[in-house]
Amino acid sequence: MTGDRGGPPGGSQPPIGQPAGATPAARALKELVHRLHTEAGAPSAAYIAASVTRDRAPRPGLSKESVRGIIGSSGPTAGQADLVSVATVLARKARWDVADVARRVRDLWVAARLTPRLGVPVRDLDPFALEVHQAITLPGQGALPTLPSYVEREHDRQLHRIMDRAAAGESLLVTLIGESSTGKTRACWEALRRLPAGWRVWHPYDPTRPEAALGHLADVGPRTVIWLNEAQHYLLAPEARTAERITAGLRTLLRDPGRAPVLVLATMWPRFWEPLTVLSASATQDSFAQQRELLTGVGLRLPVPKSFTSADIDSAHREARRDPRLARALEGAADGEVTQFLAGVPALRDHYRYAPPGAAALIRAAMDFRRLGHGRALPHALLAGAVEDYLTDRELDSLGEGWLESALEYCAEPCRGVPGPLTRVRRRGERLATVAYRLADYLEQHGNAERRLNCPPRSFWESAARHAAHGEDLLALAHAAEVRGRLRHAADLFRAATEAGNTGALPELARLRERTGDTGGARELYEASYEADHTVRRELVRLRERDGDREGAERLAFEAADTGDTELLADLARLRQEAGDKESAERLVSTAARQGKIQTFPELARSREAAGDGAGAEELAFAALRAGYTYALAELVRIRHGQGDGGGAERLVVAAARAGRVRPAARMARLLEQSGDTAGAERLLRVAADAGSRFALTELARLRTRAGDRPGAKSLLGTAAEAGSTFAMTQLGRLRDRAGDTGGAEELYRAAADRGNTDALAALALLRELAGDSKEAERMACEAADGGSTFALAELVWVRETARASQQAESLARTATRAGNTGALVLLARLREQAGDKAGAERLVGLAALGGNSLVLNEFVRLREESGDKQGAERLALAGTSRVVAGLAHLREEAGEIRDAERLFLKAVALGETRALTELARLREEAGDREGAEATARSAAHAGHVDALAVTARLRARSGSVEDARRLYRSAADAGYGSALDELAAALRRTGHAEWEDLRRYGLEADGTPAKAW
Repeated sequence: MTGDRGGPPGGSQPPIGQPAGATPAARALKELVHRLHTEAGAPSAAYIAASVTRDRAPRPGLSKESVRGIIGSSGPTAGQADLVSVATVLARKARWDVADVARRVRDLWVAARLTPRLGVPVRDLDPFALEVHQAITLPGQGALPTLPSYVEREHDRQLHRIMDRAAAGESLLVTLIGESSTGKTRACWEALRRLPAGWRVWHPYDPTRPEAALGHLADVGPRTVIWLNEAQHYLLAPEARTAERITAGLRTLLRDPGRAPVLVLATMWPRFWEPLTVLSASATQDSFAQQRELLTGVGLRLPVPKSFTSADIDSAHREARRDPRLARALEGAADGEVTQFLAGVPALRDHYRYAPPGAAALIRAAMDFRRLGHGRALPHALLAGAVEDYLTDRELDSLGEGWLESALEYCAEPCRGVPGPLTRVRRRGERLATVAYRLADYLEQHGNAERRLNCPPRSFWESAARHAAHGEDLLALAHAAEVRGRLRHAADLFRAATEAGNTGALPELARLRERTGDTGGARELYEASYEADHTVRRELVRLRERDGDREGAERLAFEAADTGDTELLADLARLRQEAGDKESAERLVSTAARQGKIQTFPELARSREAAGDGAGAEELAFAALRAGYTYALAELVRIRHGQGDGGGAERLVVAAARAGRVRPAARMARLLEQSGDTAGAERLLRVAADAGSRFALTELARLRTRAGDRPGAKSLLGTAAEAGSTFAMTQLGRLRDRAGDTGGAEELYRAAADRGNTDALAALALLRELAGDSKEAERMACEAADGGSTFALAELVWVRETARASQQAESLARTATRAGNTGALVLLARLREQAGDKAGAERLVGLAALGGNSLVLNEFVRLREESGDKQGAERLALAGTSRVVAGLAHLREEAGEIRDAERLFLKAVALGETRALTELARLREEAGDREGAEATARSAAHAGHVDALAVTARLRARSGSVEDARRLYRSAADAGYGSALDELAAALRRTGHAEWEDLRRYGLEADGTPAKAW
């Protein structure tokens, strides 16, 4: 077969991936090579190498491996002469100016070499610049190292193994999860020392952490550590779109072989880990799908315990002979919390606990600002304006002149040599117009737990609206006010955010104005922000249409269409169609069609078809098709097929296929097959195949195989394979393998594997196993798994286990798990269960759960439970995760074993599954234990599950206890349960209470009383 533009025999390799390099110059060089390679028809490495060798003769040429390295790299890793030679071959084949390309490549190569890489060499790092905590000081301690002696613990040993994998060339992300001051950042700092020379560390924080990460992720090159201390600042950035873009950038980076190895070292508190990685059963939308995939699908998780084990303490005593700070920590630490003592946590805790009223009020205000979303730097004016309502009247009366400055001095006092509760800060390279303070990490964490159920007072919200540092801070605090039902304060904060330049707050403010019934004010706000936001445009069109301003609604919809946003016209037409004004709907889409706005064509085609104008509908559908837009025709096909007009639908897709658009034919073929009309499906697939669709050929082969026509299927696959379909090559190889033609099968598998088909490589691995070449079979299976095809590893696991090579089987299953497929471990567990090795099966199921497949563990627990082996089910659940224990509790509850369910929920809580407290509260409420239910719900809310209060309130409302429900809903609102106000209003409405409408519209005052109109 011959490639495009006279390409080499043997086909072409796929175009190389989109570029990303270590520096802008390196990225520009990569972009140039990528474009050249694509426009040259993506010639194979063998062709390029042969051409370079001819050009250079009699000098040495290049190997295929060298060429692959050049076109797949992220920067100037090759020598200049080699890179220019490859670019020359590509330029000649793409018919570019060869001399100009050679000059540009040379210039970019030099620029990339001269531009410094992102990050700082490991040897030049300062631990405090990477936010390692300062340690306590002791009187008369003399000259000691900057950091205390380090005690290596189990998580350090696991982290070292991860560092070794990175040093060996693997791109990895690892997140250390632990409470404040447990040693996460210090562990990362110590682990850096294992990296060889040439590695650099990049800490994105300037001008802000999200901006730095977003702006320079594309510049990260090989052998770079990305230091994401407190990774929630990046993955939970105030702007959800920013956080998602950072997450997507990290996923892309970690999967880019051209930039490997890259190591992302992240730390995070558990309270941030859970919302990012666990999809709540009550969630209406999956807000953090990207983050969950990054952290648990791509990344590794490493818990850091709060306390030293007895073995850790023994090691610490040996180290303490050289460091008196460690000796003092061992002497004074309670419950093995040695790192916390070194970081001054007990002293900080006491400093807060025994603080005078003014200082305590300042610290509580700072805690509230941080937990509700303000940035780290808390301006002096912000704290000063907020503090008043944190003091009682008696405390205020007792304070003398200058009390605020005295309180700030108290908060700034160091505690055993570490910074005090509130530390004065200045941003690097920036002169702040006002003084700002930073709350100590431990107290921030403590405040999140201690004050979780408290809604801040009035002075807090008013000071926030006047003095918050940035528009992002105002936006975060506004959302915090809204979910707590403090709608007037939310509106004030959204307004302040817009005045600070954050236009994203305008639609939020408009939404609140509309909620109060002020549709005119809402319209004005939407109009001020609609140009840049499709959602805002839609809301404004809807409002104008609802208020009778039909001309204004149309004008906005057509203005949006002029900018390319034609969906609003279709929405408006749909609104009028639903209102029974079909004539106006038709006029709208007809006008849009005349103006060439093809995205409105489906609406118009649907309208004409409904009116009986089938010819007019077809005319529109094909007009859209000629413009490259297939949806109108697909919609028309769907309507006709659904109405039983199969002939009319088929005539449309055949005409589309003859016009070069084969997708409608393939889609309709699948519909026909699902309805049992296999002959009709084949007829349409042949039309698509005749139009050049390789996919249609492979689908036809599948249908022929199902019909028992193996020769016909083989012929079709052969045609698709000749056209370059690696899927067809693989399927043809399987047919030959089943027919006993092992040599022919291997030849086809190799051809498909050489073109990047990892399923073919996996099939080839199994052939190697059958041929007795086990070592090569494992190598190929592992390589296929790296590319995403893990079935060969699972097959090899079965082969090894049935051959009694159990250790080899388990090793391969673990390899499959690391490649993202825990199915091999599950298969092995089932084989051992069938063989009577229940203990071995349980151990493997536990490993599968640790690999992220907790559903498997749940399945095994359920099977044991259903078989009557309740003791075995419980043992297996307790050996797994706390979530599995909670799952078993649900099974017992469904079986009516309420006491047993409660016992297991309590065990799940003890193992760390605090969400089970919500279930316990529900059980106790349903059992009539109202006092116990409410106490449990509050415990759940303190643990972060504020929906427990709403669950209990809901049950009280259903039982008629409206005042109890009102009190609990208000507590849920104070804690930030966003639906509390609407649920309370709905409950009041059902019971005939008149204030429900005002409550829904205007929300609550800061003190929790119903708000008046604002």
